[in-house]
Amino acid sequence: MNQNDSKLIFRKVFSGLLYAVLLTMTGAGMAHQAPDSEGAPDHIIQAAIVSEGDVDALSAMVLDAPRPALMVRYQGEETLVVYDSDNNPFLRFEDNRVEANTRSSHWPALPQSKGYQVKEDEHWVQVSGSASFGWVDPRLSVDENTSHDTVKDWRIPVRQGEAGMDAITGRLSWRSVTTQKESAHD
Repeated sequence: MNQNDSKLIFRKVFSGLLYAVLLTMTGAGMAHQAPDSEGAPDHIIQAAIVSEGDVDALSAMVLDAPRPALMVRYQGEETLVVYDSDNNPFLRFEDNRVEANTRSSHWPALPQSKGYQVKEDEHWVQVSGSASFGWVDPRLSVDENTSHDTVKDWRIPVRQGEAGMDAITGRLSWRSVTTQKESAHD
């Protein structure tokens, strides 16, 4: 099986599992909620990957949720480093595990950071015992002042081993939601 087949199978399996989980989580709640009820979102944020960069053994996918997240799977022999918004090391994929840098500006957003006492001499903490890790990345979001129906590009820098910098890139769209009540009066 070549690398492209492996990526395709990973995406199909993970997409199917994510769809099943989201369907079971939202089905019952949505069945009892009126279309024009308070608290319903007035917009949808959608993220899509345009390029995974030129990194061997890397596959990435967007996890659609109220706040889009990114899932990266890396099975290369060299260390892969994912950089944060400040271009500082954030995640390190190596030897079938993922570690997070406690000095990264993105560290506090990870669930693993809650209650963790950062040690002065220890900057990397294991966050996954597999070659995959998913996180809500602030680069896959829009600020509250963004106008409806906006599209913007996002970029997450990565480096494989000693190679030059590369990036996972994508597009983010923010679409307003028209409720049934509004569209019935149009």
